[in-house]
Amino acid sequence: MENKQAVQTGFLEANGARIYYEVAGEGEPLLLIHGFNLNTRLWDAQLQAFAQTYKVVRFDIRGFGKTLATDVPFTLYDDVKAVLLGLGIEKAHVAGLSFGGMVAQEFALAYPQMVSSLILVASGLFGHPRSEQRLHDVERFNQVCQRGTTEEALEMTTQMWFDGPGQPVNEQTVEARNRFKEINRHAFSLPEFGVGLETLSPSPIERLEEIKAPTLVIAGARDYPDFLQIADVLTDGLQAHKKSSCLTQPISHRWINQRYSINSSWNFSHKAW
Repeated sequence: MENKQAVQTGFLEANGARIYYEVAGEGEPLLLIHGFNLNTRLWDAQLQAFAQTYKVVRFDIRGFGKTLATDVPFTLYDDVKAVLLGLGIEKAHVAGLSFGGMVAQEFALAYPQMVSSLILVASGLFGHPRSEQRLHDVERFNQVCQRGTTEEALEMTTQMWFDGPGQPVNEQTVEARNRFKEINRHAFSLPEFGVGLETLSPSPIERLEEIKAPTLVIAGARDYPDFLQIADVLTDGLQAHKKSSCLTQPISHRWINQRYSINSSWNFSHKAW
């Protein structure tokens, strides 16, 4: 039986922002980076499981959750650095989901000395083209946002990103599905994301071979096709150092995060590679 770990919460003043964070557990540091329109609550099902073995850090990306948007120039990889150093952590295993995976890639390139390993879960990749199916669904979603109700928009984004495109609702994940929808409800009330955001240049897609950290790439077979393609691109690009591995499961984009909710035995150390 798990021993529930105390959770430390707080804010760090850095790079012109007040960044919300949570820390739980002891051991090697493990940083969790959430996806777009989400926040630290995304990791509720994982926090205590991973905290049995690791010092787990999660934070709200600037513009989401309790970390308010700003109007100053910033980079998310510098925000990640500030969170870790602000907590006295010089090096960590870094796990990112979706947009969080893109942030993790930038961080691994900007500050390679601070990354023990990478776990890229249903990760995006700056510069990779979107599939026709995804473009079609995003257009439909935008129409619902313009002409429909908030509830209709929330249900559609949940179908797209939690259930998976064209997939039925999984009755075994109702609690997680409702949490996902409520997190998005909060995100819908926030200012538009991206004001002042600057991305890494050259882009990670042009320099994947520079990432030296051992990397696990996870993709859902029921996700949009572009995310499966991205998983292949990431794995191929990182194979130059023979330190990458790809795991594909018959699940959707956000449900990957729930599927592994009770797995606290992942080994993120170099010994796993």
